[in-house]
Order: sequence, then C-alpha cells, then structure tokens
Amino acid sequence: MQIDLGTLRLDLLDDGLFELRPETFVKVTKSWNTELLSKGRHHPRIKVGFNSLLIRGEGKTVLIDPGTGDKERMAERREYNLDWPRKVLPQLRQLGVRREDVDMIVLTHLHWDHAGACTTVGYAGQIEPTFPRARVVIQRRELDGARQALAEGDDGYCADDFEPLAAAGKFELLERDDEQLFPWLSCHWSGGHSPGHQIVRVGYPETVRVSYLSDVLPTTGQLALDSGMSYDQNPGELRCAKEKFMKIAARDQDLVILVHAPRNRTGFLSEIESGEFKFAYTNS
Repeated sequence: MQIDLGTLRLDLLDDGLFELRPETFVKVTKSWNTELLSKGRHHPRIKVGFNSLLIRGEGKTVLIDPGTGDKERMAERREYNLDWPRKVLPQLRQLGVRREDVDMIVLTHLHWDHAGACTTVGYAGQIEPTFPRARVVIQRRELDGARQALAEGDDGYCADDFEPLAAAGKFELLERDDEQLFPWLSCHWSGGHSPGHQIVRVGYPETVRVSYLSDVLPTTGQLALDSGMSYDQNPGELRCAKEKFMKIAARDQDLVILVHAPRNRTGFLSEIESGEFKFAYTNS
C-alpha cells in the first residue's frame, strides 16, 4: 500500500503473519479472559500481522519498525507459527531500496518482532547491522529496559537484535518524551507496552499526517481504554497513553496504521464520547 503525503511517499510493508492465543493478544478484561479460557480444552489461535513503514522523500529514506528480519529464529517459528521467510527485506528490494540506501531506522521499541531486522548474519557468520549507513533512533529508557528485561529472562527481547547496533555506535538515543527528528517526522514516548515504547507521527502539521501507534493500538481489538495485551508491562501507563494519542489522532484526523492487523491495516479514529473511540477502515 502506498500513501502520498505531498513530497513524502510512504509504503506500508507487510512482514507476514504469526499466531497468538486470543486471550493473550486481545485481553479486554479479566472476566472476558476467564470466560474465553473456560470454553473448552482446545486453545484456538488467531492470525496477526506485522506492518512496517517505509518513508521516502526530502532526500531521506526512513524505515519504521523493520520487523523480524532474516536471522534464524527456530524457537519463535515453532512457538508462533511465523510465516517464513519474513517479507519486509524482500519488499524493500522489490521497491528498489537497497540496504545501504536507508538513512534512518526508527524503532518504537526493541521486541524481536519489531526490531529483529536491524541486524543480520554477515558473510563471516558474525551478526552485524542490516542497514550499514542507518542511524537507529530509540528512547534511551527502552535500551536500558530491554537489557534489564533480558537479565530477568524476558524472551520478548533478543540481544542479537540490538547489542551489535550499540557496539557499532548506530544508536541515536532519545532523552526527551517528544523529539522532532525532521520537520515531517516526530517521536513521542508512550511507555505502557514497554518502558521506552514510543509512537511516531509522519507528515507536515498543515497536511494530513500518519500516526504509527505501534503497540499502543496494535489492532482494533484494543480500542477500549481498558484493553491491552499480556505483553504490556505497565497497564496503567498504557491506558493513559492510549487515551492521549488516540485523542490526538482523532482530533487531527491522522491516518492510523495498525501494526498487528493482518488486513484492513489503516483507518481513522473518531471519539464518539469521552474515552470511547471508533475506527473507520480505509481500503488497505
């Protein structure tokens, strides 16, 4: 899917599907969870997607959350029935974008399904940055939080996805909650899902903008402010972030990208009453 924002061309890249148990991914309330789990011995799985964003224009090539990547992930492939090989890197080639063409990668956070493509296995077998010229933008508190989580055994992170970037001096670590990277690209800390989770807005203020809310609103199953995922590290913080950024997107009529929607991946939010939102899909 291509989105034109004046001088900017955006391409929504589909990294492929994987599977999760619905009570893990669409956890609205404790009672709803309990009801779902008690329906029988069989645990159904739902297909979820992953959607990266490529931005080209104003002399820059920027990639937001490049996805899982091409390193072998046998444990994840078994656990989540990952489509394999993943699709973002081949789609970049199809669009004529070489790895060395990418100037910047913006990561909403460091979970393997979002950040894994930042590193790859080189010819000598070493793990190295996938995009050799790109600086990688992330919140400092996310890098600190990921390292702490790994030390505590959290399998949502993989050191091979980001420590080679740190060793190569690729990170641009953000210290403030709100950072303007270019006149048409900004990052805003949300927390909630992970300590340094951030959302990204694309476009000039006077035009239609795009909100990449990542795991603040991964699918429309999380529209309710009290909804979330079992992976969310701070549900109270997430609720505040959902209300804040969904209100902004609704007010400014941002085109919203749903990072984990397998289809119907974009649309517009509207606030129907205080704290309640609906989502109107576009053809994507």
